[in-house]
Amino acid sequence: MGKEFKQLGLFDTPKPAMPEIAPDNPNVALFVSLLEGRSWVPAKQILIEMEKPVTEDSKRWLRALRRASTGRIAGGPGMPGYKLVLEMTAEEYGHWRNTMRSQTREMLRCVLQADKVFYRRGNVEVPV
Repeated sequence: MGKEFKQLGLFDTPKPAMPEIAPDNPNVALFVSLLEGRSWVPAKQILIEMEKPVTEDSKRWLRALRRASTGRIAGGPGMPGYKLVLEMTAEEYGHWRNTMRSQTREMLRCVLQADKVFYRRGNVEVPV
């Protein structure tokens, strides 16, 4: 006979929310100061220097600090770590910028394809 599978609900295993951090948070200034005069610094090294545990939650916190830096810190998927934007070469900045734009286009393409499949079934409320 067929195998039975338990279907997990969408929120059975909640993912921690990305922390909201204000640009004036002192940890943003600390992050910036740790990057000054350096090349790309991996998340693990930054966390060690900040005396934080090297965990996925801590890495998520670093990403929130990067977002709160109002464009001063570059980093993200496909990058070798974090670096100050003002200290990037034109080549580094172009590579980072193109990578981020490419990821944005790919995510949007994925959402639009899924929208076509989802809304094709009809009688669906539009999410807010």
